[in-house]
Amino acid sequence: MESETGPEEGGSTPGSWILVVSPGLHEGGALGPTSLVGAAEAMQAPGGVPGEEAVLFWVEEGAALEEGEVAAIGQDSPVLDIMEDTEVVVYQEQEQVSSEEQGQEHPRPGTPSDRPALEALVALQLELDPVNKKAQRAHARLKHKNCQRRRVHLEHRSAIIQGIPGFWVKVFMNHPQMSILMSSQDEDMLHFMTNLKVEEYRHPTHHCKITLSFRRNRYFQNEVIVKEYLINVTGYQASCSTPVQWYQAFERKAYSRRHHDSSVNFFNWFFDHNFSGSDWIAEIIIKDLWPNPLQYYVKRKAPPQEVLEGQEEPPPPRF
Repeated sequence: MESETGPEEGGSTPGSWILVVSPGLHEGGALGPTSLVGAAEAMQAPGGVPGEEAVLFWVEEGAALEEGEVAAIGQDSPVLDIMEDTEVVVYQEQEQVSSEEQGQEHPRPGTPSDRPALEALVALQLELDPVNKKAQRAHARLKHKNCQRRRVHLEHRSAIIQGIPGFWVKVFMNHPQMSILMSSQDEDMLHFMTNLKVEEYRHPTHHCKITLSFRRNRYFQNEVIVKEYLINVTGYQASCSTPVQWYQAFERKAYSRRHHDSSVNFFNWFFDHNFSGSDWIAEIIIKDLWPNPLQYYVKRKAPPQEVLEGQEEPPPPRF
């Protein structure tokens, strides 16, 4: 211990403090009042053992302790053992309290503390279910009403288109994707097409029906050809189709063309409903050609370009 001033008035005597626990120190034990060691007030030992006292002594600097005094001071002090035990107990208690607080701050899922929130969520969902069903019924009624209104305009549009010769063949040939799938023979065949109709149904299954109407021609006998597709998350799936009744003069050529050319094109789609790529052509008709065919019939003119010397003037756009 560092040297300090003594307990006398003025604090001019240098020395050190020493804590000693021993039975009966105040009764003239190992360190009596006649010793060179000055004693402060005696107190009961922290262990609470009867007969034991803890005494704080002041030892003057340079004072010589007797053998008994040295022995008394050198003995193992129970105060240190008690303090060590107390520190261990306190540390364990603090660790236990800390674990309990963490458990309260972060309850595990499914514990009783979650039960009120789950019950409230279940009650809210029970209230929300009839609201959702009511909204679905209202949406179905509104969609049906809009379809009825739209049907009137579509029928009027079909009547106008039938009065325009070659309308649909121009729509097909001016479409950037469909045109590359058609041959000159396909173009000639579509000159006899008078009407195109697309209908969507949701009962009993979600499916779509494409109806192509033709006037009398030299290729096949059908006046109406219907192709149906199931609609699911993967897109359009071929369902059924009207078989084409080819005229005898063209039947052999039609089968030969289909046999020797398995690529994705309009003729294979028209001839064989289940060929690979049928869904792509159906999607172009359903989603692009049918909603607004006029945009492909009236092909927009490109802006005029200056013609430099030595260059030929580009041909006019096709209508």
